[in-house]
Amino acid sequence: MNWFLFFIFAAVAVGMVLPAFWREDYRLQFPCLAGLTVLFQVALPMASLNTHPGEVSSGSMTRFSVMAILCLVAAWAGYQWWKPRRRMPLPEFDDKRLAVTALVLAVFGGFFSWRLGGITPDIDPVTTNWTGIATVYVFFAGVMRYGAMLAAIQYFRTKDWKLLLLILPQLWQYVSLFMNGRRSPTGEIMVVICVLLFFYRKWAVPLWAMVLGTFAMAVFCFNIGTIRATVNQPLSERIQAIKEADPLHAITTEGMAKDRNFVEIYNGVNFMEAKAQGGHYTLGLHLWNALVFSYVPAQFLGRDFKQGLMINLTDDTAQTSFAKSNGTCETGIGEAFMAFGYFGCGVFFALGVFMRWLWEGAVRNSVVHQFLFMLCALPAVMSFNIQLWTFINAVLNIGIFAGPLLWWSLLPGSRESVQPVSLNTAGRTAPPSLRPTFTFPMRSHARQVFSVHQRSPRRLS
Repeated sequence: MNWFLFFIFAAVAVGMVLPAFWREDYRLQFPCLAGLTVLFQVALPMASLNTHPGEVSSGSMTRFSVMAILCLVAAWAGYQWWKPRRRMPLPEFDDKRLAVTALVLAVFGGFFSWRLGGITPDIDPVTTNWTGIATVYVFFAGVMRYGAMLAAIQYFRTKDWKLLLLILPQLWQYVSLFMNGRRSPTGEIMVVICVLLFFYRKWAVPLWAMVLGTFAMAVFCFNIGTIRATVNQPLSERIQAIKEADPLHAITTEGMAKDRNFVEIYNGVNFMEAKAQGGHYTLGLHLWNALVFSYVPAQFLGRDFKQGLMINLTDDTAQTSFAKSNGTCETGIGEAFMAFGYFGCGVFFALGVFMRWLWEGAVRNSVVHQFLFMLCALPAVMSFNIQLWTFINAVLNIGIFAGPLLWWSLLPGSRESVQPVSLNTAGRTAPPSLRPTFTFPMRSHARQVFSVHQRSPRRLS
């Protein structure tokens, strides 16, 4: 039964990717990215657990498999269901103020990144996570990439070379984080590069490159222990150590079982089993606790104050004697089930709707939609195998730090500005203002018609 459900899940994921064979504009859209991601990050660990039945019970694996299918289908359905209105509001920005916004965000985050490099982080002996002032610096240092991405968008639109000064420090940080074995920043910069090339160089990533890149990212993720363990060694020694570890073996069913690379799926299965037995669903209240944990600094307000803001939720894992290992997640699939049972798949339907809204605005040359798409694409697709909170936290963080400055950068009356659009499905048909008046060869195997509508820059008088 579990293998049957596994093949259904894999078939849905493949179905989400299939249009990318004949539609180049589809390759960066949420269903394609999600389908490719779950094939490597969810389906492979599920297969490993199915080949090792002693790890989890058959019934609990069945429950997870059914929920995984529901979540994947719901996300796809939400993306297909939402259609842009005939006149879709698109905010317009003053170029000078947008450049100032990028500068403020980049400098603000860069300052805390510099401060972080000058201290030795305290380590919690129980969780092995950073604690103390280092966590505050990390929190604020992440704002630097908001400024860099806005600067990158503006650079491609205005060709102002001074904007490169805001981009280069963040690029160096991405390289450093990659060398330190950080998965999310590595995936994020790949998405950013592909999005910029697509919208501003009219170049669609070949499908073979996307598949190869997703496979390489999976190898990177499932060998993360080896990569991080050698971080202080010379590069030649690191490469040799990774070769000796046989990195491709880590993505096989046997390799995953040996190295516990299926741990997130394993956690999700066991958390769902505990909730099914206990019945104390969180109804989404756990997200409030995650909000308090992330945004209320105990260093300044005290642990008791912070703990007092949290909602006491029943931990059903006490009945099953399960405890997840430090530094691991429970998958967004499991998180949605723990909140609302099987109805939790509705959260992924909403996720699909949101990502469709971002894409429709991005193809209409909206700065804010392109900016949000760059930052939200990776958390959205990783919400299946990591956490839903990762995506929600990303949107919330952008709203807190970039939101007010973006509001200030709006042109007067731009909220009344609209761009006529035609109703379409998944970005297949371009709106009237985007319909091409010329053709050009895209640098991939197929020749496609594509055009990005460029509004003439407007500035405050």
